[in-house]
Amino acid sequence: MKIFVTGGAGYIGSHLIKNLLKENYEVVVFDNLSTGFIQAAEIIKDNYGEFEFIKGDLADIETLTEVLKSKNIDVVMHLSAKIDAAESVKNPELYHQENYLNSVNLIEAMTEAGISKFIFSSSAAVYGGPQYTPIDENHPTNPTSPYGQTKLDFEKYLTKVENLQYIVLRYFNVGGSDQEGFLGKSHLQSQDLIENIMKVALGQQETLKVFGDDYNTKDGTAIRDFVHVEDITQAHILALKKISECTGEIFNLGSETGFSIKEIVNKASIIIGQEIPTKNIEKREGDIEVSVASAEKAKKLLGWDLKYSSLDSIIFTDWNWRKKHLTGY
Repeated sequence: MKIFVTGGAGYIGSHLIKNLLKENYEVVVFDNLSTGFIQAAEIIKDNYGEFEFIKGDLADIETLTEVLKSKNIDVVMHLSAKIDAAESVKNPELYHQENYLNSVNLIEAMTEAGISKFIFSSSAAVYGGPQYTPIDENHPTNPTSPYGQTKLDFEKYLTKVENLQYIVLRYFNVGGSDQEGFLGKSHLQSQDLIENIMKVALGQQETLKVFGDDYNTKDGTAIRDFVHVEDITQAHILALKKISECTGEIFNLGSETGFSIKEIVNKASIIIGQEIPTKNIEKREGDIEVSVASAEKAKKLLGWDLKYSSLDSIIFTDWNWRKKHLTGY
């Protein structure tokens, strides 16, 4: 079976490619390298096996269609997206283009190429501020950022596409790096919490910005559900195997455990072995107070079993990678 992966040179995408190759799938990666890294693709080839890499942009529907027609693709996994909620508030048009219109291009190109199986990487951002926790798939959707809105808009679009077998995977916060230490999170310009903890630990910035310390939580900081990237990729492979029997289903991917920002910082300080200085600043527009998943549906229907998603494992594997890759790839 041949799998076409958009965004395969990115953080989650590269871990997915590694695990698809381990399971003996053929893989074609399509990535414009705007946020991905060709080095990740090269590392995978050196350590896990061969796959085809194509540098291309989803906005170029003609090239995209030609590629899909010529490669005998069985399933498309769509991970390519802009993911910074704060940036999306400042530039909603960019996010509409990158996350919605380009995704529509992909479906239209698939239709033209006769490909009918599709797995979509969505986000817990579609829920907005929770009315209850843990958040299950029946929770109302009310995104608080253009980023979340673009994900939800495309989910709704998928329901209208004829003859499409698809599964939607809604990620909560993804962390960790691969167990072998080859691949990691290299989003050096992002607002990713654990990434910025690593930068403070490495002396690359003085303090960690904590956005808001007056939430209605146990210590005033926001609460997040972190899930390990290796568990995320395994959910994709399970979805791939069950796409026919679970078509049209939406699955939350989270650890079902909530940690406050302060708790995460304290745990990181222990694992890294040094204090992480913090600086409290104002909340960002679009930020959510509490976000904790119910993943019971994925466990029941996909057979998803979280193996790596303890907070200790997430922080340890990230630190193990970053201290060997001081400036990312």
